[in-house]
Amino acid sequence: MKKMILLMSIVSILLSGCYAGSSKSATKKQNIEDCIIPHNPYNDSSGHDAGFDWARLSDGKCDNRSQSFNEGCSEYYRQLTQYNKCIANSRQ
Repeated sequence: MKKMILLMSIVSILLSGCYAGSSKSATKKQNIEDCIIPHNPYNDSSGHDAGFDWARLSDGKCDNRSQSFNEGCSEYYRQLTQYNKCIANSRQ
């Protein structure tokens, strides 16, 4: 039992060290070529697909009655935010 606790502690420490190192690389300056423009991962005429395209074209809020529409809409804004951060980071 003590060996198991020790092993879990070691693994936990190692994993937290890996995570801390990866967050530093995420803030490292990027090349503008590495920035990915938002792209629709659904493209299947679903509610997700419609929500993604609607957000891309309308710049509106994700407050439809359809959960899948809202999720697709939110995915567009998530990707857009990530893209804008990448662009800003590449200019520093």
